[in-house]
Amino acid sequence: MDEETLAAIEGDYLASGLFSDAEKAAMRWAEVMTLKQYHGGPGAPPASRPAMEELKRHYNEAQIVEISMVSGFFNFWNRFTDALEIDIEDHTMMTRFGKSASIDPGEFADYMRACWWNEETQT
Repeated sequence: MDEETLAAIEGDYLASGLFSDAEKAAMRWAEVMTLKQYHGGPGAPPASRPAMEELKRHYNEAQIVEISMVSGFFNFWNRFTDALEIDIEDHTMMTRFGKSASIDPGEFADYMRACWWNEETQT
């Protein structure tokens, strides 16, 4: 990734011309998850609803689940490694993390539709 792209991500990515509307929606969703803006607070309503609506304009349910899983995983991973002071860039450490699990996006979308999105399963 070049320096211009990194600067745009770290800056006002929503105003940047470097990203498509779909990419901006995905980055905004990751930001909502990372900053825990789905809770809201006094004078600050949850940011998750408008961010989710924007995601739905660009991505299907399986893609939204995947974006959420990736963002959630990296949020977890960063907190985990930071707390344990693990240098994940050390080559010997990197080779220890070769296994992965899978999730059925359709099943997870059904779950999300039923409990969080408050939508009926579409047949």
